[in-house]
Amino acid sequence: MISTYAVEATAALALVSALALAGCTPGGENKTASQVAAKVNGDQITVQQISLALSRAGSIPEAQQKQAQQQVLERLIDQQLLVQQAVQQKLDRDPHVVAQIDAAKRQILAQAYLERVMQDAPKSTPEEISAFYSQHPELFQERRLYRFKEMAIAAPADLQPLLRAEVIRLDKRADKDKTMARLALWLQSQNVKFQTNLTTQAAEQLPTELIGRIHQMKDGDLLMMPRGNTVLVSQLDKSQSAPLTEQQASASIEQFLQRRKRLDLSSDALKGLRTAAKLEYFGDFAQKPGSAEAAAQPKSAVQPQAAQPPAGDTEKSAGGQGKGYTERDAERTK
Repeated sequence: MISTYAVEATAALALVSALALAGCTPGGENKTASQVAAKVNGDQITVQQISLALSRAGSIPEAQQKQAQQQVLERLIDQQLLVQQAVQQKLDRDPHVVAQIDAAKRQILAQAYLERVMQDAPKSTPEEISAFYSQHPELFQERRLYRFKEMAIAAPADLQPLLRAEVIRLDKRADKDKTMARLALWLQSQNVKFQTNLTTQAAEQLPTELIGRIHQMKDGDLLMMPRGNTVLVSQLDKSQSAPLTEQQASASIEQFLQRRKRLDLSSDALKGLRTAAKLEYFGDFAQKPGSAEAAAQPKSAVQPQAAQPPAGDTEKSAGGQGKGYTERDAERTK
């Protein structure tokens, strides 16, 4: 059994493996950067390693660069000390560690290939940006800020049909200003626990699948979203018009379209590779009738960040909306 200390060393070793694949192996003589920042028992830590770590940290103000570099260097020194101990204890030969290093290597190589593929994504034209702006009025010309009264309800599966019926009943009432208070009283009568919250969100902060639906809601309307044994009931308390011009939105639209094009390229590349490859399944994973179509459209083990709707310059607020449906819509479909 590997001790807690050994596990920490293992994690450090796996991270060092990732850095090595990126072209900045700690220790040894094969250095791609000539400038040495420190030595740890003879093993070199280079400026290139520090720069790589900083690049992963995102944008750092110029005034804080020196302090950030020093902090990263100290972390790399700690990391190298752990690595040396791990190697001394032959943890680099432990089957579990070897498997982790191999997994890290495969992940980095796969991601590197996808990054190269996605480099060919063309830039969006002014016509594409203008078309996207026109096609999504709920995000731009008709953009709104929404304030929700939220109630997170501890509702097991057997209670949810009753809760749904009560939400539908309350949503039909004309005096919407008392809806959440009435729902609270009903929950108390059922001995159901709940928590209330008030959130404000702009259209682009909502989940993609709900933007259009919430855009059609009127003040006072309810939205019910089951989440396992919890149900989130949100009432649109108030909405405020906050449109964005095409000029204001163009930069974020361009970034969104670029991410989407990159995702499309990576998906097409993977599909092409699967089509050209000779795939064989064995044992419990052998192909079964009806599974070929599902296998033809896999989810990559390397997932680029999903493209999200472009965001405007809005005040961030706590809370969020999950998958759900309006009870009024659900009733109309019955």
